[in-house]
Amino acid sequence: MAEGEQSAGAGRLAGRVALVTGCGRLQGIGRAVALDLAAAGADVAVTDLRVDGVRNIADASEAETAVGWRGLTSLVEEVRTMGRRAVALTGDIGEEADAGRMVGEAIAALGRVDILVNNAGAPHGPDRGTSWEIPVDAFDMVMRINTRGTFLMSRAVIRHLLARRADGEAIAGRIVNIASGAGKRGVPERAAYCASKFAVVGLTQTLAQELGAMDITVNAVCPGAIATARAASREKRKAEAGVAFEFITSAVPRIGTGHDIARAVTFLAEPEASFVTGQSIMVDGGMLML
Repeated sequence: MAEGEQSAGAGRLAGRVALVTGCGRLQGIGRAVALDLAAAGADVAVTDLRVDGVRNIADASEAETAVGWRGLTSLVEEVRTMGRRAVALTGDIGEEADAGRMVGEAIAALGRVDILVNNAGAPHGPDRGTSWEIPVDAFDMVMRINTRGTFLMSRAVIRHLLARRADGEAIAGRIVNIASGAGKRGVPERAAYCASKFAVVGLTQTLAQELGAMDITVNAVCPGAIATARAASREKRKAEAGVAFEFITSAVPRIGTGHDIARAVTFLAEPEASFVTGQSIMVDGGMLML
């Protein structure tokens, strides 16, 4: 398919190319976002550290095992079944060389990148504890992935978009960062995570200020309690350690889904959202109202 040619089907994002990071899990936000963007007409490049999306065999969910989920390979097949082009990319977003390479590979495979969704996040680990107890290495790991990774991927895509704009193209670029309610309010024993997500919100606002006159919008979506493989894995480990389940209270009495987040992301990626930038939109059922 030639550059600029639309994939099969119509939609508000037909002819557009999206790059979504952190897409290897069956029950993840990344997969939901990639599928929703494809449903709106976009071709999609999806990334993760590994093609299978699982860091270790114990991390695989029962649902993934039951359906024979193969991470990015399965997701690419799903997107192609919808009549869209798709490519799987692997690398570490916290490494400058990997970030640049993955953006370059997406451009080589799909012709360009119009939309970036920074979804990849640090795994749950030893960063969960009081601020005076967590290891410095654990703090650094979370910041490296959640904040540095978002910066590096954004920078690589921004440079690509601005080069196209310099050639006279109307780019209508979109960057959507997946932040968190923990990026708007501190949470006990989440110093690294909160710091990283507050930083993502600040980066979102700064990029929006810098790029607003250059045909690029930058926004963040802040999920609340979402039913994902990571959340299920966390609760399983807590239960094994004898830690009580944390009950979530929100105005809408349910746990959110990846699709709830995906719909907000797709809206921000669409042409109709061209006057929305620098915002950090809560999608949490009204758990945090600011």
